[in-house]
Amino acid sequence: MITVNEILNLTLFKKFQIVTGKEYLTNTVTAAVILEYESSRIQFAGYCYGYFVLASYFFASMNPELVNNSLKKLIQKHVSGIALKMLPEEHLPPDLIQLAKDEHVPIFTFYDEFMEDLIININESMKTRAQYIVHEEKLNMIMDEKNSEEEVRRIALEINPGFKNKVITATLVSKETATNLQVHTYFDKLMYHSSKMETETPWTFVKNGYNIVLISSFSEDEAKNVKAMIDIKAILQKCGFSEELFYIGYDAEPVDLSKLRESVYKSKIAVKICMFLEKDYLSYTYVGVYKYVLTVIENEIMCAEVKKKIAILENYDKQHESTLIKTLISYVNNNGDFGKTSLECFQHTNTIRYRIKKAEELLDLEENTSQEEIYLLIRCYLLMKEKNQ
Repeated sequence: MITVNEILNLTLFKKFQIVTGKEYLTNTVTAAVILEYESSRIQFAGYCYGYFVLASYFFASMNPELVNNSLKKLIQKHVSGIALKMLPEEHLPPDLIQLAKDEHVPIFTFYDEFMEDLIININESMKTRAQYIVHEEKLNMIMDEKNSEEEVRRIALEINPGFKNKVITATLVSKETATNLQVHTYFDKLMYHSSKMETETPWTFVKNGYNIVLISSFSEDEAKNVKAMIDIKAILQKCGFSEELFYIGYDAEPVDLSKLRESVYKSKIAVKICMFLEKDYLSYTYVGVYKYVLTVIENEIMCAEVKKKIAILENYDKQHESTLIKTLISYVNNNGDFGKTSLECFQHTNTIRYRIKKAEELLDLEENTSQEEIYLLIRCYLLMKEKNQ
């Protein structure tokens, strides 16, 4: 299944011109067919919503009544879209265009492309989409902690029978606003490039919501010389992706295929911190304390605790027109250096010390662990803000 808008984003459809129905590009397409006027028996019984119909308008010069009446019947059948091969200077009758508007059927024109190639392009895209939906479901099964390592290995090989024994994974998040259409476009590009590869690849891209997980595998000997980010970039380049378009979090340590769940989990943590720190790519190895911070804010109970403590500080700032939270952020970002914090906040060092002490009192923190708690609290607060943007 695919939408009309997604069809227009396929490689062969870039030059299509829309005549009417721009607001109905979300129509669903379940089949692509060619309407043959030359047939002595045009059957319209099977046409319905879900059909994307390709037809030649050149025949209209010989039999305009047959062609236009056929198009009207298609529109009245509420097909999902109609694409007409016609000369650029040709125009459709106004009454046909109005009928398409009334019946919510988008109409397009094209000239250069062969209809058989267009049908193949649509069908291959739908086939690929069905495949990566299945792969996404299998990845969800892998991430289910109920499955044993043996089951993880078995499911992974169902995704790609060519996987070798060792794997590294990367999670890719678009730097633009991610949408379902955009993810589909990425996989259509993958389909195009994989069709040019002569052999099966030891790597696979798997849809994961609006994100993409890359699973790359190696033999035992190959894994000894893996340079994770170099290999990831090489695969992206082979598949027509520009690495600059993504935040990339990855697990740099090759692990056994049976431990794929842990590797994917680490890459997903890495990409979240990668986005927070505004880096292009980040290895789980260098996530540091944020791996623990992320665990806190993704726990419903702990997250509520953080919000409660932040609310205390926010209320104090509001009532006293102070800047406790701003001071604490500067203090944490400067690794507890009072001198740097005072310069950044344009306040005397003693004022900074007073504000930190005041925050400790408001939050009722233990004296011997107050600094660690403030560090954790502020890092959680900043990561929560980033997550909610």
